[in-house]
Amino acid sequence: MNILKISLFCLLLLGNIFLATEVDAKQQRKRLVRGNCGKLRCDVVVKQLRSLYPNYISKFEKECTNPKIFAADVGTGERNARQAWFLCWEAKREKNGTRYGSFLGTLPLPGNEAKFLVPLPSSSPYTQELQTRYPQEIKKAQFECATKSGNFNILESEEKNKVQLQCYFQAGAIPLDEDGDFNSDGEVSRGAGVDIMLGTFPVSGR
Repeated sequence: MNILKISLFCLLLLGNIFLATEVDAKQQRKRLVRGNCGKLRCDVVVKQLRSLYPNYISKFEKECTNPKIFAADVGTGERNARQAWFLCWEAKREKNGTRYGSFLGTLPLPGNEAKFLVPLPSSSPYTQELQTRYPQEIKKAQFECATKSGNFNILESEEKNKVQLQCYFQAGAIPLDEDGDFNSDGEVSRGAGVDIMLGTFPVSGR
């Protein structure tokens, strides 16, 4: 009997956790998305990008939990890619009306995927070989780095005949909204430079 009770209790607990997760996911999908998305509503843009990049949208939303305000800003990036930048704003304004926030990341609008990718440095002797030998892995790394608005370095690894793909970017910037439109009017702090490694690849000896 005790084993049966414990089993029933575990099943009920798991069921409650599952329901809570489902409710949270539905609440995230129903959240009003603020910001400036041009001719489209921002919730439409997010819905569209959620179908293409569910893991990224889910990650951004989880980093911006209620009651904070999830927002998007559609514009043109440095490589002429139409893309959406995602921000998370504090629920309360300061006494002077300013609202502070944080940057979450960016994704390309449909049809802008190729322009969105961060190019490998043209000055590196390894660029052509990496793109030829590892096209899928490199494209994946280019996309990941682009979501952070980053750039690449190709570093020679301590391991013989291998290189590392380093993405460097600014993290921890604090945008501010002074006019209540949930778009950045500047930054209190630019944050700090951060880098991550997005792969180690064997290459021909030099």
